[in-house]
Amino acid sequence: MLKRKIALFKLLGFTVSLDVSWGIILFLVVWSLAKGFFPSYFPGLGMQTYWWMGVIGAIGLFVSIIIHEFSHALIARKYGMKIKGITLFIFGGVAEMQDEPSTPKSEFLMAIAGPIASFTLSILFGGLAQVAETMKFSLPVIAILSYLSMINLLVAVFNLIPAFPTDGGRVLRSLLWWIKGDIHWATQLASRISLMFAVVIIFMGFMHMIGGNAIGGLWWILIGSFLFFAANASYQRLLIKESFEGKTVRHFMNTTPVTVPFDITLQAFVDRYLYHYHYKMFPVVKGGKISGLITVQLLKQHTHEEWKHLFVGQVMEEPNPSNSIASNTPIDDALNRMNESGYTRILVVEDDRIIGILTLKDLLEYIALKMELETIP
Repeated sequence: MLKRKIALFKLLGFTVSLDVSWGIILFLVVWSLAKGFFPSYFPGLGMQTYWWMGVIGAIGLFVSIIIHEFSHALIARKYGMKIKGITLFIFGGVAEMQDEPSTPKSEFLMAIAGPIASFTLSILFGGLAQVAETMKFSLPVIAILSYLSMINLLVAVFNLIPAFPTDGGRVLRSLLWWIKGDIHWATQLASRISLMFAVVIIFMGFMHMIGGNAIGGLWWILIGSFLFFAANASYQRLLIKESFEGKTVRHFMNTTPVTVPFDITLQAFVDRYLYHYHYKMFPVVKGGKISGLITVQLLKQHTHEEWKHLFVGQVMEEPNPSNSIASNTPIDDALNRMNESGYTRILVVEDDRIIGILTLKDLLEYIALKMELETIP
């Protein structure tokens, strides 16, 4: 889901992005505020006023979620955890951590920072609403401040539900981790508890739908489904991290990669290599040294007629940090590199010579075997 995002701005070293799914929740929030919440609790205003209140209320929610996630990110950075950025998506927001917490204390403080920020915002907006009412401000101003106080309280309470990987689930895992000193056991137990919560939430959604509240029930089902899959994914990420602990690219690379000569035509490359081995990327060598790589994407930039006279060395991509890597690089870093570059095959290069190739397929097969043997029973 978080792949389809648009960078909005950068603040305090963190890039804030918007997932395309946020458009769905933004419309629903504005619509529900303008057509439901504000007319019900603050009657007597015009429809145009309600729509403007809905837009401002949604913007206030938007800012509140950013503050919530920034609280996580700042504490995480203080304890040495890498945060790639902050992304707003259909279920709220997420601080994209590249590292797991190293201690129960760091996880607890990082996790609890978000709900504390939301509770603080709730108190702040509630106080401002009281001041606005005392000073006889207009009803729309009082209504918006009251809504922001209420919604931040709900955000704080929801995030404290012990359903991993929500804030409450991470607080639960940090306590379990602290009690036994075993993050694997803590994650497994926290994930099991989260799965039970998710099933209960999905069941409640179906009950709402049966009771006639189709839209509300659908939201419960969506949230429960999200928690269900997120809990499984979080446990699996830990297994992956443990599986690759202490391992480098050298442990998983293919030491006998198929290489392509620098001076053959594209047509010869297609006939002798592409159709024979079915890989989408091949290392290109010249005089025993690595020159670059040739991919299907690069090939498709030229016509079939050009294939007959263009040489591989003329269209190849030169080695660079996104397509090549050292053999002593940790596998976690290699996976991050693949994720960022989009490459599923990376050259392993030392002293201008190719000594291997790392493929996502090999890593996934290894991970799949670990998942089969160690997944949550």
